[in-house]
Amino acid sequence: MATSVLGLAAELLEAGSGGLEALRVHQFTTDEEAHDDDAIDKLYADFAAEFDRDVNLLSKRYGKPVRRGKEHDDFIPLNGVFRFAVWSVEDQQFYLAASHEDRECPILLILGTGE
Repeated sequence: MATSVLGLAAELLEAGSGGLEALRVHQFTTDEEAHDDDAIDKLYADFAAEFDRDVNLLSKRYGKPVRRGKEHDDFIPLNGVFRFAVWSVEDQQFYLAASHEDRECPILLILGTGE
């Protein structure tokens, strides 16, 4: 996974703005699963731990994020963001974000570059 997130970040930065890659997606298979608060809390914790690991890896290569947070950021084109970090690299910015727009929607861990 370590080379995956670093490799994808390098590819996205090389390709330019507007790139988006899903690092992890949890798609709910049943309505009951999508409404199980305890299971969702565990998934959020798992995604947050993976997010933190990836932030550490990306920070070793690209330096500290210029900003981090636990809610929406206008730079990130996702709804339901519950963790994010944004880096500046030369004249570009890229982000790592965990999001969950709504109960029936998948939980996502996304790496992307800004427009």
